[in-house]
Formats: sequence, structure tokens, C-alpha cells
Amino acid sequence: MNKPWDIKSDDIRKVDSLPTFIIFCEDKVSEPIYFKHFETEKIKVNTIAAQKSKIKNVIKTICYCKENNIFEEENIHIWCVFDRDIENESEGNIREGNVEFDESIKIAKNNNFKTAWSNDSFELWILLHLEDIDITDDAYKNRKKYYERLTQIFKSLPNPNESLIKAKQKHPNFNYKEVCKKKNNFKDIVMPLIVSKTSDAIKRAKVIENKYLHNTPNNEKAPCTMVHHLVVELLKLGEK
Repeated sequence: MNKPWDIKSDDIRKVDSLPTFIIFCEDKVSEPIYFKHFETEKIKVNTIAAQKSKIKNVIKTICYCKENNIFEEENIHIWCVFDRDIENESEGNIREGNVEFDESIKIAKNNNFKTAWSNDSFELWILLHLEDIDITDDAYKNRKKYYERLTQIFKSLPNPNESLIKAKQKHPNFNYKEVCKKKNNFKDIVMPLIVSKTSDAIKRAKVIENKYLHNTPNNEKAPCTMVHHLVVELLKLGEK
């Protein structure tokens, strides 16, 4: 079995010295495409898609790393990316989901890898590239608000690129969730708009994170995202 971080190269010593990020992503499209963008000649970025959310993601990561002896490798940076996913939960399930969310983060830390979680979803991180949010507004605790704002932003862009123009023509009732979470649309519509605004997203995410008390349970940090910690590390080591 080939290791997921194997790189075909004649210069084996150079390859072996590259810091390698193995990022276990919850979704199949947005997260893998987004993080792969940070790969440079200084770092290798491997994304493993569709790893489920919360504790399932963390358990899959532990199993995968043990089976492939990844924990024994040097210069490997292991990250889990997952959401709180409060959407469509009943009152009882919300309580269980909160515990599962908090425990997932603890289990990852106890196994010496990091988490880049979002509460409620990764789309909060995308939105932070484009505007500030009001954490006192309870609507921002749910992804419905992120999709609503992203839809409004992309529908009203003053200078849409050709891909966005075609998407709006094809989908008269343009909706970010239905249109922009598809592979080609995320690559051709979303990425071109947000890549130059990474520093803005990092600043906004830090401001939000610092507004919560240190002892606040992670499930109560909503809206909030820790994706910026992973992005900062990617930028630093990748020198991008």
C-alpha cells in the first residue's frame, strides 16, 4: 500500500524533508479543494475526504494513522476538520451532539493531533473571508445564516467572473448551498474570490475566538471556527 504522503520524485532526500500535512476532511468538496490550495514546493498537502463529522472523523483518523504507522513518521502534521453540525437535531440529540463535539476535540488532543473545527459549519470560515459577523446574533449559530449571506454576496457581486455568470444563468434561483458546493463551481467561483482575502478571514476568526472566555465549552462557542489555526500553519511552513 502506498503511503498517502508518498510523492513521486527523483530527489528522495528533498521529498523526505518536506513537511507533510495530512488533513482528514468532513466533506467531499469544499474542504479538500480549499486546503489543497495551500500546497507549495515547501510543503505537501494531502487531504482525505468524506471522513464524517465530530467523533467519527477523529476515530477514523486514529485508525488510519495507526494502520499506516503515520504516528511514527517525522515531519507529519495531522489535522481533523469537522463541524458541530447542529442542523436538524432534536433537543435530546443536541445535548448528545454537544458532548460528542467537545469529546472529539479532547480525544484528538490526547492523541497528539489537531482539530480545525467550526461551529456550526465550514461555511462560516468561507463567509469570514468576505465580511464581519455579529456573534451576538443567534442566527449565526446555524449554517442557514451562512448560506443565506453567501448566497446574497455571490448573487450581488459587482464583477462576477464567467463561471459565476454561467451558474446564475443556469440557476435562476441561485443558491450557494446548491450551486457552489459542487466541485467545479467551488473551484471556479468561490476560490477565485476568497484566496486573496485569507488574511481578512484569519483576523476575523481571531477576533471571534478571543471573545469567548477560556473556560467556555467548545460547543458553546457559536459562532466560532478554528480553521485559521490550520491555515496559519500552512502559510507559515508553505511560505505562501
